[in-house]
Amino acid sequence: MEPKYLLIVKVPRGIVIRDTPRPESKGGRAMRNVAVGAALYAYQIINIEGVDYARLAPQNPQKPEWVRVAEADHSIEYVDVIKLGGNDSTTDLADAILLLATAVRELARK
Repeated sequence: MEPKYLLIVKVPRGIVIRDTPRPESKGGRAMRNVAVGAALYAYQIINIEGVDYARLAPQNPQKPEWVRVAEADHSIEYVDVIKLGGNDSTTDLADAILLLATAVRELARK
């Protein structure tokens, strides 16, 4: 299966990769942290109780990895989502580079 999304971490504190699409308060276990500007590939994005989660292409195929895309009210968006496999891959790449540069610029301001 090929990843369908490229996610660029955009919050300065980074994000937490979890073993399930649930917060820690509901049993989700933190697996690792990812810094701002990091690129992650995802197979799908699902909505659970109003919150979007992305199923990542994991480092270890035996252990699924999930990340929260945004808060339910979209007050905080943790990653920028770029859909892969479009007709114009040059535009997708340019968009990804622009989003990455924006994330680095935001980090530099903090």
